Amino acid sequence: MKLFVDVGNTAMKWRFRHGEKVEQGGCRHGRDWPAVVDVLLQGSDQVDAIWIASVAGPSADTEIAGLLADRTGVTPCFYYSCGQDFGVQNCYPEPRKLGVDRWVAMIEGHQRFGASIIIDCGSALTIDAVNEKGEFLGGYIVPGLGMLRTALLRDTSDVHIEPATARPALGRSTGECVHNGLLRMSVAFVTEVVVELRQVLEDTCKVLVTGGDAPKLTGAFQFEFLHMPDLVLDGLERVADRQQ
Repeated sequence: MKLFVDVGNTAMKWRFRHGEKVEQGGCRHGRDWPAVVDVLLQGSDQVDAIWIASVAGPSADTEIAGLLADRTGVTPCFYYSCGQDFGVQNCYPEPRKLGVDRWVAMIEGHQRFGASIIIDCGSALTIDAVNEKGEFLGGYIVPGLGMLRTALLRDTSDVHIEPATARPALGRSTGECVHNGLLRMSVAFVTEVVVELRQVLEDTCKVLVTGGDAPKLTGAFQFEFLHMPDLVLDGLERVADRQQ
């Protein structure tokens, strides 16, 4: 059985594959790696290979690798961004500094659809563009919804908000004003970038949306898109299958 792990800034997702059988899971990690590994391996069968895409940092990667190796007897393989792979060319001067979650998402998107715009709605909101030739043209990184909300509350002592479902409309309470305003701001940014990129890329190129906050944003999108919640794991599995 193979294990694929996507370690993000705030959450960890994983996939077990045994032939055609697939089981997936995930949780917020809080950087409590022993606890998260316990959840990940709970009830799992013997693992033969482990592949990890991580943006948690070197010390975290070392700890996660040690915990998994101790529990499974398998040394995990980490995949990091590089200058070129699967026909995609990295435009970063120092390729490894590109977040590997963005990199494998671009690889998967290009392999399946050619030119693509990839929107990852996570802790950070990222947008990346790859043309038909596989050239990574560049991207944007801005705070995600949760980070924006935290910053607003931290710096405005008199703003107290209750949980609410955001929608692109005028709010009628402080909470609604905050939730709706942050949603509208994020959607406006994404829409402007998509319109801009479709003047550079083929206007029929796919827009792929992933990340934990995707369901909160996509309901307000006025353009066609594909919601692909497992895009990073799909890309990691593609890379791993080639190297095994």
